[in-house]
Amino acid sequence: MSKGKQLAVDFKLTEWKTPDVYNQLRALMKDEEQIYAFCLEFLTNNTKSSTLFDSALSYISEEHFAELVKTAITLLQQQESKLAESVIEYASIQLPHILHPYTEELLELNPNGESYYADYYWRYLPTTQLQPYLERFLAVDTDRATKEKLFSCLIESRNIAIIEQLIPHALEIELSSYGSTDDYIDGYLEMVGLCRENGVVKRYCQDKVYHILFQPNYMNKPNNVHLNRTDHPTWNGTPTGQHFALGGYITEDENNPMMHIITFDSIPDGLPITGLPKLVLGCHLRELNENGIVFYQHDEEGMPHKIGDLMTIEWVEENAMVPTQVQIAPADTRWSFQSWASSNSRENLFRIGGEPSWIQNGDVLTCPISGEKMQFIMQLDSEVPDVKGNEVYYGSGGLCYIFWCDKTKVSGYIIQHT
Repeated sequence: MSKGKQLAVDFKLTEWKTPDVYNQLRALMKDEEQIYAFCLEFLTNNTKSSTLFDSALSYISEEHFAELVKTAITLLQQQESKLAESVIEYASIQLPHILHPYTEELLELNPNGESYYADYYWRYLPTTQLQPYLERFLAVDTDRATKEKLFSCLIESRNIAIIEQLIPHALEIELSSYGSTDDYIDGYLEMVGLCRENGVVKRYCQDKVYHILFQPNYMNKPNNVHLNRTDHPTWNGTPTGQHFALGGYITEDENNPMMHIITFDSIPDGLPITGLPKLVLGCHLRELNENGIVFYQHDEEGMPHKIGDLMTIEWVEENAMVPTQVQIAPADTRWSFQSWASSNSRENLFRIGGEPSWIQNGDVLTCPISGEKMQFIMQLDSEVPDVKGNEVYYGSGGLCYIFWCDKTKVSGYIIQHT
């Protein structure tokens, strides 16, 4: 019996009492055949869902993942299976195109039910496949429940031409029963990297995605083998060679200091930032955590200056990140989209460009000077070491999202958490 299959068999018998289980899994990660053998055995002969299985799916080759998808769909056609649903979930995040041949089957089976990721597999579905579903949505004899489902699926496709045909009918039939249909539509759009401005649907984020790479051991806590921030592919990209300063203070203040986030001495390719020799990003983190939003206008040297009065902080005591040098690595296509919840602390969510990994509903900032929707430029995860020996948290341990208006040279910060 192969090592991969044996580990799945052992885990079925002894679960988390399996000796050194995460290190055993780690030993399989770079062997495509062994990690596939583990996942296939786990999927077909175990019954309980497990983060161990979810972790392993990040190391499956695309070819093997496609085989797991076939097996998972066959299982779901026969019985309920949380493991099969996990395969669909992670395939829809990492490799949605391998699910596109099964769109009709998945629509009927509806794996993952009402979860936020249930329709992720529609992402970038080709127009030729989308068109019949748009026609079904527009048909007068399609029932309301089907229209609501198709609306969610078609928005998830991110196909602007299809979505622009979708919206007028959605407004006519008043899809939302809890508020305005306009807000309902905008909420869906902002979750998938889109927004409406002056009646036009557009992207508020860039296609180019980078991961921030930290120096060895900067992020890792001792003894948390299952949360080791070195294993996952998103921590191990090939850097561009550029180095950037991260962390420390811009201005120190006992009550409300301004934390330095990162200085781009050269603007990473693909970001919508022009006319500046460099860009210094920083914010009053205590105020951000207490108030939920802050804005800064940048001078001709790229330095930030707060818009509005400085708050007096009543209860938050966050400190600056430990200063360090970081690099950036272009993200592999497989990781161009990431889900905060599904990543389960395994993945690198320190991202520049791409779509935000929203924790709650999409919330695209509007520039306080131009009045226009801002462009998303990067996000930061929690649990970075701080200068006092603790960790930086955004809320209770969420993400910080940074937006940019190039017209006014304004940066904006918001946080989300559970």
